[in-house]
Amino acid sequence: MITQLLQISTTPVKYELEIERARLEYNQDFIPKAKVKTQQAKLEMRSRNAQVLVDTYKARRSMGQNNNGDFYKLFSDKGGESISRATRDHVETGNSLTRIDIGVNISQIIEQKMLEQPVSYLAFIPNPGTEISWIPSEFSIDFKQGDLKYDWQVMRDIMNYVPGSVRMTILQQPKVNIEYMGRPVYIPPSADPEYEEAS
Repeated sequence: MITQLLQISTTPVKYELEIERARLEYNQDFIPKAKVKTQQAKLEMRSRNAQVLVDTYKARRSMGQNNNGDFYKLFSDKGGESISRATRDHVETGNSLTRIDIGVNISQIIEQKMLEQPVSYLAFIPNPGTEISWIPSEFSIDFKQGDLKYDWQVMRDIMNYVPGSVRMTILQQPKVNIEYMGRPVYIPPSADPEYEEAS
């Protein structure tokens, strides 16, 4: 008699299929649509008032009311003139002293220097007068026309193809069970708890 030592059992796979058929969708638009873009008219007016420019620089300068730059130049010029005048006076005095031999003495030279008077003259100030200029007024108008645009969406038939699909859901995984039905095999046999020695 042959004893079956292995018992094999199997569990089949279980799955579920969801099938969606391909279809062709047809859309028909019966209502026309339009996009309207508007641009408003613009009126731009620009104006500038007349300007009167009054320049009193030369008039003030003729009265001695100078700015910093004028003061620097004036003092520089006066310094140069003073040096030139002093040099000229010393030269003339030296030349006069060289003529002592012809009857010129020092007292006459000093007296002549004391009698010298500064030159004076008559002037009317301010000279020149105030400079007056003007910039005329300006007025300009810029008109931009308004605009109205229509963007019509023409009626049309639209066909849309939707492809089919197949979806598989596994409900139960397959498996194989193997069960050993025999008794354990001990090596050496004497290790078996039910071992009996042969007599």
